[in-house]
Amino acid sequence: MQLDGDIKRKRAEVKVELPITTITAHPGTTRQILANLVCNALKFVHPERAPVVSIRTEPRERAVRIWVEDNGIGIASEHRDRIFGLFERLHTPQAYPGTGIGLALVRKGCERMGGCAGVESEPERGSRFWVELPAA
Repeated sequence: MQLDGDIKRKRAEVKVELPITTITAHPGTTRQILANLVCNALKFVHPERAPVVSIRTEPRERAVRIWVEDNGIGIASEHRDRIFGLFERLHTPQAYPGTGIGLALVRKGCERMGGCAGVESEPERGSRFWVELPAA
C-alpha cells in the first residue's frame, strides 16, 4: 500500500472491519479515494497522539457506504462542506502540509462513479468520512 511508510512512521493503527461489502466502482479511483481519506486521517491528528483509523462498510438499499473514521483533530460544522472544495484548506501548510485537493478528488471521484461523499465530525473528537457507491 502506498501509505505503509506513513503508517509505520506515525505508529498508526489502521483497522479494517470485515466483511467488506462489494461495490461497483473503478478500482483505481476507489484506491485513490481511500488513500486520500487514510492519508488525511494520518495527517490531521494531534502531534502527541498516534493515529487510529477504522475502515468499514455499511450496506444501504442500492449502495454501500464506506466509512473511514479517525481520532484526529476534527472539523467544525461550518467547514464540513467547504473542505471538499478544490484548494480549500482550514490550516496553514506549515501546520498541516498538503495541497488542498485531496478531498475535492474524493468527492469528484465518487460523483463520477455515481456516488457521493460526506463527513460527520466534531472538533477534538475525530472525523467520520463516508463515501457511498453503487452496490455490486
